[in-house]
This record gives sequence, C-alpha cells and structure tokens, in this order.
Amino acid sequence: MRRRIPPDTIQHNSTFRAMIEILFTALSVESDTQHDHEDVGEDLLNYDETDEIGRKRTEEEMEDLKVKNALIEHRAEKNLNKIKKGKDVGEFHVEEKETPHGVEDMLSAANQLNRIYKGGAVSKRERDSIRPLNDDEKYAFRWRRLCDAALHQDTDSSEGLSLQKIPLCNVNFDWRCAKCDKWYMALNLLLDTKLLNYGTARDRALITGEVSYKSYADPSQLPRVKSLERNINLLMKVYASSWDPKLLAIDQRRIYAICSNELYAGHYHRKWVVGFHEVCVARGINFQEPGKNYQARLDIFRDTKDDLIDGCEYAFGCYEDEDLERVHRNWRPKEEGPKELGFEQRTCSGPGKPDRFSNGVPSFRFCWETENLQSCSRCKAVLYCGRECQVADWKRGHKNVCARLAKERKDKEKISQMAKED
Repeated sequence: MRRRIPPDTIQHNSTFRAMIEILFTALSVESDTQHDHEDVGEDLLNYDETDEIGRKRTEEEMEDLKVKNALIEHRAEKNLNKIKKGKDVGEFHVEEKETPHGVEDMLSAANQLNRIYKGGAVSKRERDSIRPLNDDEKYAFRWRRLCDAALHQDTDSSEGLSLQKIPLCNVNFDWRCAKCDKWYMALNLLLDTKLLNYGTARDRALITGEVSYKSYADPSQLPRVKSLERNINLLMKVYASSWDPKLLAIDQRRIYAICSNELYAGHYHRKWVVGFHEVCVARGINFQEPGKNYQARLDIFRDTKDDLIDGCEYAFGCYEDEDLERVHRNWRPKEEGPKELGFEQRTCSGPGKPDRFSNGVPSFRFCWETENLQSCSRCKAVLYCGRECQVADWKRGHKNVCARLAKERKDKEKISQMAKED
C-alpha cells in the first residue's frame, strides 16, 4: 500500500503511525499474556518496584466514575447520530506554533524523559550476565527483545536541544522491563519523533490524538472527528484499489521476514518459511538472532517472494482446511463507520452472568451483551439487554445514581468538561 501513497502526506503518515500502534498492541498482548505463563522467565523480569503503586478506588469514587462514563457514552452516542445525519459540526483547524516539532515536546516532557533515562543505561556487563533463554522464554519475550535491540542501535549523540538527538541506547531499561509505559515512551521517540514529519500542526493533531467516547462527547472535538473520517475514507480507497485476495498475507510475510526470529508462521505458510530460512542460511544470515540484518532480510524477502507464493491467499493464523471465502470476507475492505475510529460499541450495564464453567458465580463484573439493548426508562443514560440485568444493576447500585443521571445527562456543557479531563 505504501507504494501508492506519496511520502510526507497525511495518509502516508497515518499509515506509519498505525504500524506503530500495532507494535504497541503486540507489546501489550505479550505483557498481558505473561500472567498466564508465570513459570516462564519470571525470574528475568524487572517490575521496577520502586514505582509508586496506585491505590484502589473507594466505593464513592467508583460510583462517580460509573456516572461519568455513562454520561459521556450517552452524549457521545447523541453526537455520533448528529454526524451520521450530516449536521454541520464546524471546520477543524489548529494554530501553527513557532517552536519546531520536538523542542516543545521535550520541554513539556522533561519529567517523562527522566523516567526512562534516570540512572543511566544498562551496562554491557549486566546484559552479558543474563542467563541463556530456553525456547519458551524466547517466544514469550520476542517483541521486547526485538524492540530492545532497535533501541540499543540508536546511538545518535549529536548536540542540540531536540528530541531528534537523544540517543535511545541510553535508556535505563532493557528487554526485561515489564513496565509498558516505558516501552511506549521510548518507542514513540524512536519511531515517531525521530522519523515522522507531520508537516503541519493540523496534520499532527489528526494523526496522533486518540478518538474515543470522550472525543464524541466533546463538541469541540467533532470537527476533528469529521476530518478523520474523510482521511480514513481516502485510505480505504487506496487500500481497496490495491487489495488482492491472492496476496492477502504478503504484508504479514514481509513483517515476519524482517522482524521474526521464530520458525513458525501457520499451516499455509510453512513452505514459504522453510524456503526463506534456507536462503537466509545460504547468505550467512542468522534468522534467529534478534535485532540484526534487517535490510539483508528485507532484500531476501524481495528476491524470493514471487517464487514462494503458495498459501499467500490465507492470512497468518488460519487453520488447516479453513474456509477461504470466509477468510476473504473478513479481510476484504469494507465500510465500518465510526467503529474504525476507535468508537466502541456500547454494552449492557448489567452485572456479569454465571455460565456453565463458573459454578453459579458471574465470570465478569459486567455483562458484555451488545445486541437489542434498551435504555433505562428514567435516566436514559444506561443500557440493558433485558429485565434480568436491569433488576440486578438496580440492586447493585443504579438506584443510587439514576436520578442524578436523569438530571445531568442534559447538561451538555458539564459533560463536555468531563470529556476534556484526563
């Protein structure tokens, strides 16, 4: 797709930014699933226990939070319908600032930078003392090890007040760090601040700011949301015009070829993985060594991709004998509306329900039903999938806030201020 999008355009930069977010997601998943495998490399991880541990919210604070979220979601849905009906929400604009990109960020983020640099870099002696990893540990920490290798290679030491010139090889953590916020901060510096030229403050605001319920609940954000929809429509047209079902997995293979150090890629890609690995060996490239030979591996992929095309019509993760028509139906470009902007579908506000595995105890604190929801007849701010959930939530505490929700849901200015809060 990048061949069809000119560089230094908002569509090109949005695509690159999306790839950064995918990397963040991979790190988050790796961190979350670590709790499911506590016996795998637990002695290696550094949880940075000197950090302050957040306290648990009181019942009153939880009640206020639920009210706030319900009001924001209700107002967001109202404003979404306004956009769907084509009502004028104004034009989006951002004032250009005199300070160059990077300097202001650095001045405003000094404390955050201190968090990833204070104490100095992990020494070579300490890195060398890490015990060898077994296969399970290599798999469990593969993304952190790859990202650590990329940070370690950033050795720019030129002088000047700019985020562009801060060497990330000097961060105070390595792949053993279990603090996701440190990873996000360092990788943002490496992949965003040092590489992306947003062009204008307007483009930067469109690309980097998140879109959520709060964005829709705040009327001042609606012009930005509308502009985002236009840019996404442009990207969708580019993607749709270049989408080839016979090459569904070509980009996944490209990423695998450059980044992965594992010899597994799913049932339909075994032949390709074996062939790619054989060429790597023939050219003296250690496929299983993370953080090296990126360009050489990309060159090998380009040289071999047309010769090893079998199975490319299946996405990674497809099982043997999986229905190809269903796979393509799920991946084919299609209009998704605001959900693609991060606007999640609202769910039932009732408590979780017992299932056949939970011995009569609800599996979750909330019911995740999304179909055929009806609003509370009094407050109109919360939704339920049926009377059972509505009665259960009334007893659980909705009776204490229903009148408040009914009163405050009409206060657009107050909800707008709530949505502006962090």
